[in-house]
Amino acid sequence: MSYKKHNIPKATNSLQDECIRVQKVYDWVTDALSVRKTVRFTRDQLKDIEEAMEDPCRRPLRLICEPPKTPPLFPLNNRKYDYDKDHEDLDFICEQVGDKRDVTISTNGGFVDAQLVELLISTDLKINVVDRNGDIVTCLKVNASVFESFVLCYPEGTELFCKVSKIFCRIPTGTVLLNTPCPDEFDIEITFCLDIQVEAEVKLEVLAKFCSPRDNDLIAPEMGDQCPKVHFPPQCPDIFPRPNCDCTAEGEASGNTGSGATEEGRIAVLVDICPNCSLIDSVLRASFKDLDTGDGQNGFNFTATSFDQETLCCDEKDGDLRLTISGEGRADGKKVDFNFAVVDCSEGTEFQLQLINNKGKTIFDTGIVEADEGEVEVEDCVTFDDVKIKQP
Repeated sequence: MSYKKHNIPKATNSLQDECIRVQKVYDWVTDALSVRKTVRFTRDQLKDIEEAMEDPCRRPLRLICEPPKTPPLFPLNNRKYDYDKDHEDLDFICEQVGDKRDVTISTNGGFVDAQLVELLISTDLKINVVDRNGDIVTCLKVNASVFESFVLCYPEGTELFCKVSKIFCRIPTGTVLLNTPCPDEFDIEITFCLDIQVEAEVKLEVLAKFCSPRDNDLIAPEMGDQCPKVHFPPQCPDIFPRPNCDCTAEGEASGNTGSGATEEGRIAVLVDICPNCSLIDSVLRASFKDLDTGDGQNGFNFTATSFDQETLCCDEKDGDLRLTISGEGRADGKKVDFNFAVVDCSEGTEFQLQLINNKGKTIFDTGIVEADEGEVEVEDCVTFDDVKIKQP
């Protein structure tokens, strides 16, 4: 007896290979740039202010800075704010000045090619002087600009998009006017929050891989000229994107130094390593209190200033998740290297901190500290290596 093989139909929207056209991000940088300038009142403005100050019902007066409204970060493709076409309708701009230049930079222990661009960011602000009732006494318009250079992965074939995500200002000299005569000038500090992306339209095969165009296998008349091959702009993997973390650690814990410690005392740590599974904005701080008063040593405070991505390791220790990392920091102002490890055990948190001087000598070691206060949670991050695709 023979059996006929049946093709089992796939459900609608089943997982299958697709080639999509998307905007690929070649580099993504955020920054905050500040500029400070002195603003002067005109004679007419000073006259209006002094007249209002003479009325007790209107005193005191206040200076209120009103920066222009900026679009939200999301959605990324905000058609309401077209930076390339609507500059005339906006009270702020962020634009490239001049051509980009090729440069060679050192990063991750090697040299890579990148591009240097110069950006101009400018805005018009409105500063109101209002009385205690909220009525406007006088108004000033102030322009603020900043010019900055950026090193980016910006190869030929890509486009640069500079987005001003927020503008805020403050008046460090004070915002309240109490008495006459009124000062004829004041300082204002303007900060631009920037979101800079370098993009190109490419075709990708999910998951995150360039796809290729199909072969020209349809019947068509022979062509004498050969069509050019499709070449996507080269990537800059040493610059962007940066690798994700395999795990994350967050919390506060403290306890007495353990066996093998260089000093006898109590150590407290504040940990926020790999927030959002990215090493950017990581925090590690420690405070040591020396309990051995006879050795002449004192307590100290330590703050990590940089973390080495290549040293980050997430592994298991007796069935619990352990995070270890190294980097640089400062202990009471002195530059040191550090090694840090933390384990989120079922019985509680265990951690160890080592500090090394510029000669490679370990000058401080907590030993393995069993925390008796607080907790540092170590959680696994899902990375691309963890994703398993089930082929149909």
